[in-house]
Amino acid sequence: MASPELYWTSPCESNIEAALTLIEQEQSKATRAFIAKQLVLSRTTASSIISQLMQLELVKELDSSINGRGRPAIPLRLTESIWYALGASYHSETWNFLLSDLYGKPVATHRVPTGPINPSRFIATLLEGIDSMLDRVPGRLLPLIGIGTPGLVNSTTGVISRADDLGWKKVAVGEPVTKHTGLPCIVMNRHRAAGLAEARYGSGRGVKNLIYIGVETGISAAFINDGILLEGADYSAGEIGHMLIDPNGPLCGCGRYGCLQAFSSSQALVRLVEERYRSLKSLGERVEPNILWDVLSEGRLTGVFIAHEAHKGNEIALSCMKKIAVQLGIASSNLINILNPQKIIIGGGLSNAGPLLTELIRSEASSRAMESPFSTVNIEQSILGSWSGALGAASLALKRKIPLAQRWFDSRK
Repeated sequence: MASPELYWTSPCESNIEAALTLIEQEQSKATRAFIAKQLVLSRTTASSIISQLMQLELVKELDSSINGRGRPAIPLRLTESIWYALGASYHSETWNFLLSDLYGKPVATHRVPTGPINPSRFIATLLEGIDSMLDRVPGRLLPLIGIGTPGLVNSTTGVISRADDLGWKKVAVGEPVTKHTGLPCIVMNRHRAAGLAEARYGSGRGVKNLIYIGVETGISAAFINDGILLEGADYSAGEIGHMLIDPNGPLCGCGRYGCLQAFSSSQALVRLVEERYRSLKSLGERVEPNILWDVLSEGRLTGVFIAHEAHKGNEIALSCMKKIAVQLGIASSNLINILNPQKIIIGGGLSNAGPLLTELIRSEASSRAMESPFSTVNIEQSILGSWSGALGAASLALKRKIPLAQRWFDSRK
């Protein structure tokens, strides 16, 4: 298939991106005339831009509709059954894979549980899952794969620099994926990917100043302003898991003492339950039956399991959840005072178990943050749940759909 011949200068390219964004966000209003008015363009220029987007088959015209007087206005929409984006993200010992259409609507999903894992198996299961999803693409795949992983990730090299919660350093992810599939990929921290999904498709949509906090084996955040993710000089912006809470606190996987992650991650939650059990046993008294002790003795206790038990009313699980929420509330209040966000979204495995963690964090932050910035912030649970990371990873391709569609056509010249 011949590639559409698209040549534009930087200002024109900016207008094309802006037009596509308007078509996506203003479905009830998007017409050529509306695009021209909103972008302060001539009708001829706006029509030229729409024609180029239609050549790339990113945009379609619907049936004409009468819009008051004059000629019929022709509504514009993104195409919904031609282009698809693929994202993968690793959460709670499971790879999550998701295909979405151009609107970010999931059309296919797949999970691959891994259990405890090493880097080689981590990559092997990732490639297996990608192969499975590539076989399920119902149309054209935007030629880029987005991947969310644990740890501090260099998105330029596609390497996990370190994942202290897993004890990993320098794990290459991007290179083996590209070598296996022939497709470029972008690798980023899983919680920052989840934050992008919430900002673009979840409860953070339309929010100017947003913070997403993910709580799992590691703790990390996404700072998003006007839809733009703050990445920092080496992609480490948002590593709040290593925010110092108490220098006399427990040892963190990073080698320092008193990090938020050492107090409030899912491993910290498991440790609290273990300590409670040992404390009861040391008293020499009969330990009351509890499902937590049974699962602990079998070596299967996880933070997510404890969180689910807390929602069921298990008193020991609930008391331990309250303890980890104290430090998360302190961290959240610090972020509220420093960054003055409109919304904080709590996500990750411990949050996905139910609303309890978010409620506890909100309560703790309310007593610690300054009154003025706290009065303007909403602290909410993620509405996208366990698929947020994979959707955010897929959005990395969706954000680049114009050059990626062009690349697809160019590859078929």
